[in-house]
Amino acid sequence: MRKVVTAFLMFAVMLSTASTTMANEVEAFDEPYQDFSDPFEGFNRSMWNFNYNYLDKPLYRPVTHVYAEYLPFGIREAINNVIRNLEEPASFANHLLQGKVERASNNLVRFLFNSSFGIFGIFDLMGRSGVQRDIEEFGDVMGFYGVPEGPYVMLPVLGPTTVRKEVGDWVDAFASPLTNLTFAEQVIKWGLDGLYKRASVIEQEPLLDNSLDSYTFVKDAYLQYRLYRFYNGKPPTSSKQDIDSALEDYLDELEDY
Repeated sequence: MRKVVTAFLMFAVMLSTASTTMANEVEAFDEPYQDFSDPFEGFNRSMWNFNYNYLDKPLYRPVTHVYAEYLPFGIREAINNVIRNLEEPASFANHLLQGKVERASNNLVRFLFNSSFGIFGIFDLMGRSGVQRDIEEFGDVMGFYGVPEGPYVMLPVLGPTTVRKEVGDWVDAFASPLTNLTFAEQVIKWGLDGLYKRASVIEQEPLLDNSLDSYTFVKDAYLQYRLYRFYNGKPPTSSKQDIDSALEDYLDELEDY
């Protein structure tokens, strides 16, 4: 079991991390085109229906609203800081494997300083001093060396993912202090992490509820999030001329019918 979080959570994570960059590019039709494979669409749609209609709406959403309304924001931030601090060692190793020495050093300094002076990471003192959090997955390492993202998969309870991310998460588990936690402690960690992220997207719920095809909506948003995250918000872009040409070809095909 990993994070108890439903699929559309990742859509809002994408919004919060990439909205500024995307807003500047949408008007210029300058977003990159990626042909991600979805060979398991039948299975994925079934799992999405289960996650969305039988887990999130009747169960997880009400719990999240209570959590966001009654637990003070400062406490939620402190808990999230502790969880993110435990991810710093794996990020240190992953940055180092890519030759990103400065970023790896920042991970190490953040972990040592926040774990001690920040009281186990409750306070992100290094972030306040300008050394911002930079979480790196082993999946990013594989991508750096040319391993493709792989097929899109919607998992029951766990939500959207890709083959590369799942393999990367499995490797990251060995470099994380979380491996020393008991099963019960890990469940608590995953639950709190999922609640924090789910609560951060409450305002985006109507976007999903009113979408024409919620499955496609979430899939496209998640894969865009993966793309923007991998390139740190600056993915390679297609030229406007290429997109205009593709649009003209599409319109020509419509005229043939």
